Amino acid sequence: MERRLAAGAQIVAPIESTYWWAGEIQRSSEWLLLMTTTTARFEDLARCVRELHSYEVPQIIASALVAGTTDYLEWIRRETAPRSGG
Repeated sequence: MERRLAAGAQIVAPIESTYWWAGEIQRSSEWLLLMTTTTARFEDLARCVRELHSYEVPQIIASALVAGTTDYLEWIRRETAPRSGG
């Protein structure tokens, strides 16, 4: 959040995940992190998640925001705008 790569985040946990990894079915408890950002900031956010995440291939996906109220969309844009000096 301090890097302003996302305007907000929600943590959903714990969740039980089942997935293929290294040729085997894996099961684990995980935490789902949903972050709100702009298309322009997505790659920077993804890079940050990769830097901080313990997984070799963390799930980083984008879902299209097809509509929103003007004030909410402006809040996202404003809060993810790069700040001078950082």
